[in-house]
Amino acid sequence: MWISGFGRQKPLLKLFSLVLAIVLWVFIRAEVQRSSSGPTAYKELKNVEVKLLGQPVPLGKNLYEVELTNRTVNVRIRGPEKEIERITASDVTAFVDISGLQPGRTYSPPVRFIMPPNIEMIGAPPMVRVEIKDKSI
Repeated sequence: MWISGFGRQKPLLKLFSLVLAIVLWVFIRAEVQRSSSGPTAYKELKNVEVKLLGQPVPLGKNLYEVELTNRTVNVRIRGPEKEIERITASDVTAFVDISGLQPGRTYSPPVRFIMPPNIEMIGAPPMVRVEIKDKSI
């Protein structure tokens, strides 16, 4: 009697085994990916130099002066621990795009970043004050 009842449960047992195998596969795959990149670490990079990209709108003889309130910014990053330990401020490119800005005005554009692979910025991008002064004769 027990043997005949067990036969009816075989499809249910097979289904349970399949679901368990899939769950284990997903869990193991996630663990392998996590361990291959290592644990996530955080770091604050100080004094990342801000570069200018582009040109303001030309006026007169195209003479202008661009002033930044801060030539460097701090940025908080995260990524795999092994990579975060080695990264320095010189590995990150920070820039402000001044294309199309007009002389005689002050702007507060966000600083944009180019990061190494697997590294990302945390939080809102810092802003710098950009003043474009017309130096035309």
